[in-house]
Amino acid sequence: MAVAPKSHLPQPKGTRFVLRPYRRIPTQCGLYYLSGDCVGKGVVTNLSHTGMRIQGEHAVTPGLELSLRFELTDGGPTIEIERATVRWVNGYDFGLGFVRINPSAATHIAHILSQQLRASQRPA
Repeated sequence: MAVAPKSHLPQPKGTRFVLRPYRRIPTQCGLYYLSGDCVGKGVVTNLSHTGMRIQGEHAVTPGLELSLRFELTDGGPTIEIERATVRWVNGYDFGLGFVRINPSAATHIAHILSQQLRASQRPA
């Protein structure tokens, strides 16, 4: 069996291919995040079943664990995520992966995401 040779070209720092299990949906809603060091305010810019992207007001570092509280634009209940981990950082933008989420919050997020996907797939 032949094995492809390894490329010796350097990869740009901080870039890598990531296959996400769910689509991220663009959104704009306010959010509060809390760590042991700070309480911050931010904007959720996209959301999926397993995480989100935030534009925050504090610098965070990968691996930091946060608690989150936000309301989606549908007027539904406040969503609280007990624990999310910072996966990547670019200035004050950062990505989070959900670690511990209340089942009712997960259900509400899934409902909103499926509505958004159905709406985006309808013919104009």
